[in-house]
Amino acid sequence: MKRSITIFLAAILLLAALPHTAVGESAQPHTIEADRVLIYNPLPYDEKGNTLFSGTISKTADTELSGDALFVPGMHRTGKDLSIGKKDPHMRDFWVCTDLMTYQYDKRTFRLAAEGAHCCIWTMEGDTISFTEEQTAAMLEQFETAIYPSDTSYFGDFRDLEGDGKLHIVTYAMNSTSVCGFFDSYDLYSHEEIEVIDPDDSESYNCLPIINVNARMADRESIVFGTLAHEFQHLILRSAVLASPANKDMLGSEATIGTWLNEGFSMAAEELCYPGSVAEQGYVDAFGRSDKIRYGMSYQNFDATSTDVGAYGQSFLFAEYLRAQCGDDVFRNVLKYWRDAETLSALTEAKAICKQLSDGQKEALRNLCAYSDAIKEKIGSEDELLLSELALSFHLAVVLHAQTGLFSIGASVPDMPAYTGTGRKIEGGGALLLDCGGSFRVPADADCGLVFVGIRESTITEIYTVPEPEEGLYVIAAQFNGEWLAIPAAPAENQYLNPVSVHPNGDGTIYSAAAQGAIFRAERTENGYRFVCEDADGSYALGRTSGSSQTMCVSESGDVFAWSHFADGSDRLQADGFYGRAILFGAFQKGFGYFASAYFENASFAKPRVLRVVEGLRGDANLDGKVTAADAALILRTVVGLSRMNAPMRAAGDLDGDGEITAADAAKVLRMVIGAEE
Repeated sequence: MKRSITIFLAAILLLAALPHTAVGESAQPHTIEADRVLIYNPLPYDEKGNTLFSGTISKTADTELSGDALFVPGMHRTGKDLSIGKKDPHMRDFWVCTDLMTYQYDKRTFRLAAEGAHCCIWTMEGDTISFTEEQTAAMLEQFETAIYPSDTSYFGDFRDLEGDGKLHIVTYAMNSTSVCGFFDSYDLYSHEEIEVIDPDDSESYNCLPIINVNARMADRESIVFGTLAHEFQHLILRSAVLASPANKDMLGSEATIGTWLNEGFSMAAEELCYPGSVAEQGYVDAFGRSDKIRYGMSYQNFDATSTDVGAYGQSFLFAEYLRAQCGDDVFRNVLKYWRDAETLSALTEAKAICKQLSDGQKEALRNLCAYSDAIKEKIGSEDELLLSELALSFHLAVVLHAQTGLFSIGASVPDMPAYTGTGRKIEGGGALLLDCGGSFRVPADADCGLVFVGIRESTITEIYTVPEPEEGLYVIAAQFNGEWLAIPAAPAENQYLNPVSVHPNGDGTIYSAAAQGAIFRAERTENGYRFVCEDADGSYALGRTSGSSQTMCVSESGDVFAWSHFADGSDRLQADGFYGRAILFGAFQKGFGYFASAYFENASFAKPRVLRVVEGLRGDANLDGKVTAADAALILRTVVGLSRMNAPMRAAGDLDGDGEITAADAAKVLRMVIGAEE
């Protein structure tokens, strides 16, 4: 078979005014006064990437895994011959899934058990487990009087391939007691369309609007009714996708609405028809206990497993959030947007959702958080940007439980599970919630673009975005005993930098202090960076001491910054791209130096961050934070060729502003030392 069938399963639980964002500030420690902090990744979800590191968080170890076991989805493989065979009007052949673990399809004969104005209910001939006449009659009555009017009113019409306005509800005993039913999207294609999609097996499709219902659920009436409402929405949504003019030439590979939104709409369909049913099934509580949610799973990542179905709860809450913000017509309007879209570029969830927002809501979202230009560029379109801001507002609505306004979700919302790890990569569109007990220091190694929201007593105290680096000279740095320790790295090839110890001053700026005057040159290689220092004794490069993976030295050869792992399993520095974890700092004498293993063993390991070296005082040529005779001496040694000064040193030491380091600059420094010049 060529086709890849999309099935939507109904898995049922079988148990009863804001502060402005700080963008563009210097990279420095930032403290948020709050009892809880929400950390949000504003990038769109991408299963291949777009994760951002939360930074190293001083919290306890991760809690044990939890979650609710609902079902185990299988791998979908179809049968080989799904031909259609009609008999008399009360008998019909359907090809149905007889093995939900392998998705094996077989042809079975069905008898018409009940018929109404909008549906036909079929029962498998010879099936020992089936709906009774009374149960079938109740199903028909509920579909005609409750489910059909509710779903078509809130979501729209379905694709009627036979032109009789009727849905086919096919009931049979499935080999699962946890799956109530499903909708197969390929049943909605016509015979002519199937000839294009799969000409070799064109007779292997039902080509009818069908919902499959598990007869093993016959005694669970409310679950059966909820399943019908749920799967009927899937069928209506697929009908909208197939009706779109933009998809007319995309048979079998149409642009479609993501599962995360599709499932949210289907659970909303259950809730609209049977208020309180989603919570009764346990999906809302599953959200509050989900480790996937706790660990920052994106709202767009519909990742549900047999032990964690928090994705169902999250999708439902997002759908309820849309309804609370945009009204009861929001679902129908989103699907109408897809039905009417003329171009493939218009077929995105972002465009469809943003069309439903009022101008006032859009303005409020734009004022909620100021993303950096780099993040905006990664996000892309204005619609995607607005959806990212809407998702942040949704996460805040889950946490704040507001009754009205931008942070209101309308439904009963469980507490979002709090994260207790030491740091984590957060998926695009995902968030972590931390309990911080009054004050939270934004991790210095948090990735640029992450949004930190402080919350106290259901009120937002501050929204802070980790700024992008400013232009200038940078070093790779990480923390040791609370102090930033760094080794030079040059964004531009062959640019000189000093090894420095970076520390915050009282006024919040960051200064650097030269380490023994050694100057390194960053050489770009095929696999990373090599750091070389030259002095009167020769040329040396950073390398590893033989016999010790944790001790580094300056040797004549050195090697590229790319190696494996620390003993504790954390990543070593990958110099190409500045990614990994490492503490790189040492004492240097006459071109030699070492990196003692104690720095590695005792350090609080953190992802190194590219930090800007902020120039010190005017005249502070050695960048030690003060102007002394040593600065004049360094200038004079540079003039006669005994020392070198890197760019920030030369900027601080060039007092007359002529672009050169001369003895006149040294004289001016000495006059500053004795107070004869400012």
